[in-house]
Amino acid sequence: MSLFTKMFIAPPKTANPLSNGGHSPGVASLVLPLRIASARADEIAMISHELRNSLGVVRNAARLLRFPAGENGIDGARVLIERHVGQMSRHIEELLDASHDGHRKALQPSHVDLRTVVDFAVKAIAPDMARHGHRLVVSLPHDALWVHADVTRLEQVFSNLLINAAKYTPDGGEIALTMERIGAHACIRFCDSGIGISAAMLERIFQLFAQADAQDARSEGGRGIGLAVVRDLVEAHGGSVQATSAGLGLGSQFTILLPALWAQADLQAPESSAR
Repeated sequence: MSLFTKMFIAPPKTANPLSNGGHSPGVASLVLPLRIASARADEIAMISHELRNSLGVVRNAARLLRFPAGENGIDGARVLIERHVGQMSRHIEELLDASHDGHRKALQPSHVDLRTVVDFAVKAIAPDMARHGHRLVVSLPHDALWVHADVTRLEQVFSNLLINAAKYTPDGGEIALTMERIGAHACIRFCDSGIGISAAMLERIFQLFAQADAQDARSEGGRGIGLAVVRDLVEAHGGSVQATSAGLGLGSQFTILLPALWAQADLQAPESSAR
């Protein structure tokens, strides 16, 4: 029997309403199931949003195959399709789990060079940016920047921010992605020359279903989900994300801080010295 069926066919209790601190037991018995149902619906919405993003990448890669391309171009499209079909499979499994218990599976972390994750995200979003004439400038450190993270999840974070930047930046605008190490953290910044963010919107930009002016043409198809996904996944990795903007029409910047590891050589040093 489903949760909603249980909720709606259960007969109301007839006990004295005042025996429960002045609250009706029947009403109280519905509060927790309703909260569970709401959390489950939110989780399903967020997973569905990520599934749609992966479908978009596959669609763009398929479009590339319509045109004459060298061996490298064909291989690149094939890798994108294979990678995101794998992500779609993971999202579908999560949808099945969320519909059952309302919880997303745990992270699958490993030691990863953040430059690799950025490369995955950029290659996935680059075709769509090219269609809109966006100029994407990527600045990465010369040396590897290691973190302990779930590669697929971080790619979702970076892809969402690139998609968001492209969505709210007029055709021909500029988007910049920079990464550096600051102390014990990896710092990743996403800057754009787009429509900017009002002060009022900045206060709730990472809330689920929060949206800017719905009348803006670039908001078409948006649900206010992507940035909530970014916040949740970054915080799950022990990091933080912040949005800043000088105001409407003045672009925006999203800054992510993630705990960084020492160089890979240093991580392997204890094992080597023990031999």
